[in-house]
Amino acid sequence: MKILFVTSHLFFSEPLGVMLLSAIAKRDGHQTKLCVLTRQSIDEALQEFEPDVIGYSTITANEHYFIAADAQVEEHARRTGRKIWRIMGGPHPTYFPEVLDKMKLDAVVVGHGDNAFPAILQRIEAGRDFADIPNVVQHASVPLIKEVVEDLDRLPHLDRSLIYDYDPSMMEVGIRSFQTQRGCPYKCTYCFNHAYNRMFKGDGRKLFVRRSVDHLLAEIRHVRDNYPTLRFLRFSDDVFAIRADAWLEEFAERYSKEVGLPFYCLIRADGLVDEVGRLLAKAGCQSVSMSIETGVLEARQTVLKRNMPDDMLYKAFAVARKYGIHTHSNTMLGLPGTTLEDDFASFRFSRACAPSAATFSVFCPFPKTELTEYAQAKGLLPDNFDYNNNYRNESVLTNYTALERRIQVNLSYLGPMFCNLPAFMEPVLRFLCRLPFNGVYNFAGSIFNTYLMSFRVFKGGQPTDPMSWVRNGWKAVRYYLISGRMGKRRKTASVATAATDSGT
Repeated sequence: MKILFVTSHLFFSEPLGVMLLSAIAKRDGHQTKLCVLTRQSIDEALQEFEPDVIGYSTITANEHYFIAADAQVEEHARRTGRKIWRIMGGPHPTYFPEVLDKMKLDAVVVGHGDNAFPAILQRIEAGRDFADIPNVVQHASVPLIKEVVEDLDRLPHLDRSLIYDYDPSMMEVGIRSFQTQRGCPYKCTYCFNHAYNRMFKGDGRKLFVRRSVDHLLAEIRHVRDNYPTLRFLRFSDDVFAIRADAWLEEFAERYSKEVGLPFYCLIRADGLVDEVGRLLAKAGCQSVSMSIETGVLEARQTVLKRNMPDDMLYKAFAVARKYGIHTHSNTMLGLPGTTLEDDFASFRFSRACAPSAATFSVFCPFPKTELTEYAQAKGLLPDNFDYNNNYRNESVLTNYTALERRIQVNLSYLGPMFCNLPAFMEPVLRFLCRLPFNGVYNFAGSIFNTYLMSFRVFKGGQPTDPMSWVRNGWKAVRYYLISGRMGKRRKTASVATAATDSGT
């Protein structure tokens, strides 16, 4: 069969889930192709490829892209008289399986699709329904059979040709993404991980699973040998290392000898103790993303449930500096229960931590997260809030004035630059933030962020030929500009890109 995988965006970081499902489908003899909705009309892809199955993969914030595209799929099916099976997976249907009926899809996959998706394809070929397939919802009234894939070593290497066939220019950037594990044991209130853990825990299922070092290094060598532009690795795990355990020790020993390329990963401040820093440096870690989220201790501990005192954060960034590891941090402004002065306190705290690249974003609520429910309980967000119209950067909380919202947005643009200036410049920052120059600040901040991420966090991953560097540099700047206009999405939507990753 022909399977068309559909995503909304394609930036520098590859969509790992789609690439894995494509590898599984090709292993079973199917053909696959990619369609990116912000780059291509799905009607064009349908006419060129004539797929039998559509595999949508989306986050909640991008649902509207898929509703519009699916209408074109249905119209194409009516016009041609062909049955096209429409399946949706990813974070959105996992937490909102009601999208099955909303879009009248043939099925949605909740959670891991490694076994579910090939089982669906087998049933389609056999002319049978999807009853009793774990993690698959075909009828809303049928209880979900839950499954967590625990043996990651049996999964095939990602199908990177799916991406590079679609956009050969992505080969120019030497950054390749890999995943070493699945799951997150923490309970940060802005994240969906705690909801996933509640959903799938029980019956002996392991929610935090890891690949063997053997399996991981084999895939890295495969990519290095078959895609020779590999210069830098990005590990996309929510948390790359929790402690200095046997896995990390083996990885540090073998990676430096068998791969020897710089890499980036996400880590929590409570995990970056001295021994972990030593092992990461030994392996060749160039940079980590380690979020601050807020400089207000009470909000960090009780509202966000981060369980990280100030000293822990200061020490973690100091450990990174001790071992020559660059750091990227993100800090949220406009958190429920905080004030504009708290936002400037967060800026000062971020600067004091001295990350190599600091970024700031305005809190954006997503349904069913604990932090959103907290905002609603405090009367800061209406119960009937329209999340689909929330793709913007200004705070949507009701306790801020229009001026305060503008100041927060400007602080998110200017904060990274002023983190690299002396403390006595803060009055200048406050003055500039009050001015109505959002567009100017967005443009300047976009260039500055691109510089920091390119030459500090992902140094070495850039294209080596000048024209490719300029082309991809502009792509990064353009991404920041669009993010500024449409709203920076937080990891509450399970989004992470190579240019804007935020540590858990």
